[in-house]
Amino acid sequence: MEFLKDLWNKIKADAAKAHKSFTIWFNGIIGAAVVALPILQEQAPQLQDYLPASLYHYGMDALIVGNIILRFKTNGALAEK
Repeated sequence: MEFLKDLWNKIKADAAKAHKSFTIWFNGIIGAAVVALPILQEQAPQLQDYLPASLYHYGMDALIVGNIILRFKTNGALAEK
């Protein structure tokens, strides 16, 4: 039971400083865009005529590369920020 208490305290400490993390911001923005994408597709289907077919592929590549770069940038725990 002590393990769960320690884990909960670590989660709270990390969450309190999460707003200072570029990785959290990056993934939060990407997550919001993914949620909004179906809405955009329903509201503006005419955009598909203007977007290249490879846009999704390049977007996923950018997401992966962005996370890798931010991982190398990270040098400490959220609670230490």
